[in-house]
Amino acid sequence: MTRSNLRTLRALRALLALGAAMAALIAFSGDALALTRAQIEEAAEAFDDEPTVTQTHTAALAHLNIRAPDLDRWTRRARLSNLLPQIQGQVAWLDQHDLQNRYRENIQADEAGDYQRDYAQHYLYDDTRSRTLFSLRLSLDLSQLVYTPQEMVIQREVRARWKHRDELLHTVTQAYFARRRHQLRDMLLPPTSPDEALTRHIELQSLTARLDALTGGWFSEQLRDAQGGAR
Repeated sequence: MTRSNLRTLRALRALLALGAAMAALIAFSGDALALTRAQIEEAAEAFDDEPTVTQTHTAALAHLNIRAPDLDRWTRRARLSNLLPQIQGQVAWLDQHDLQNRYRENIQADEAGDYQRDYAQHYLYDDTRSRTLFSLRLSLDLSQLVYTPQEMVIQREVRARWKHRDELLHTVTQAYFARRRHQLRDMLLPPTSPDEALTRHIELQSLTARLDALTGGWFSEQLRDAQGGAR
């Protein structure tokens, strides 16, 4: 057998050995994956008494008083509001004070050139008048029963509220499943050092506090109830 044939035979043996190793590894990985899935499902059952993600969503929406905005209802109320008349009123006061002061004296000359005068007359007129004026005006714009410019504002507000609602639910979902991932990791893959255990504990408590803040304390209350009232 030549050296070339020997190298070829060795290469084939190496390939066969590598193939057998890969097959064994794939078989082992399948068994490990099945075992891991079973362990995860069994570990997840330990948290069945905790609030579900749907319940946490509902609690977060209730805490912030966020309801699903109703565009039709808001638009209808905006149109019907135009059935109420616009009222304009005015009140005016008029105080008029007229004061006249007159002095009268007649002086006459007789035929001899002497001057004669009569008694002086002094007149004083004091006229005071007060008036109060009222006006009331009612107006209706029935055209806005069909369309009101407020509808554009309502549509923008509805879109903003839907966006805020979706962002809140997304935040709650991320925090909820990040916390559950930490819980399952602690059960299936225990920490190997005190530092790792401390880090994991702080991360888990941080996520719990996050959910507690989003639900106004509801999440922690449910956890205490699930643990029989223990703090």
